[in-house]
Amino acid sequence: MTGLLLQNTLLKQAEDRVEKTVSPAQRDNYLKIVVAGMKYALDKGPQGILALLKDSKDPVADSVNGAIGIVGVLRRNAQGVMPIEAMVPAAMALMLHALDFAEKMKLIKVTETELDNATQLFMDTILPLLQVPKAKLDESFQQVNDILRDPDKMAQYKGYQNGASKLG
Repeated sequence: MTGLLLQNTLLKQAEDRVEKTVSPAQRDNYLKIVVAGMKYALDKGPQGILALLKDSKDPVADSVNGAIGIVGVLRRNAQGVMPIEAMVPAAMALMLHALDFAEKMKLIKVTETELDNATQLFMDTILPLLQVPKAKLDESFQQVNDILRDPDKMAQYKGYQNGASKLG
């Protein structure tokens, strides 16, 4: 979704990074899950799942758990045919949209610290559900953090992004 709906720049950048992890073969599945998840979250309007954030005592945790829960419901409805390679990034994208919504509602201010906390909670929550060993998760998370903290790799990513936008 390339941050089209997100207002927070930090969350837009995070969604761009998430989408970059989705293989071309899984891109359509990812988009279907995100769109279906957003529709599900907005269903019932002011009584819907996303709107319930307004009463949240912990909007970060509720954004994480809500996104994972929505994707879980969608996966059950899909009778288990939802590819994990598309499901996990889609759940992360839904979490980012929930955080953006919480910020628009003035429930939180999403900073790098809030985003890091949300990401850590997301990984700690979703990995056991997927039965991914913690050591493998820690290794993957460290690789992502290394890329995010390396100015050269981020510049390379931004250069790739600019070049791709010129092609379209």
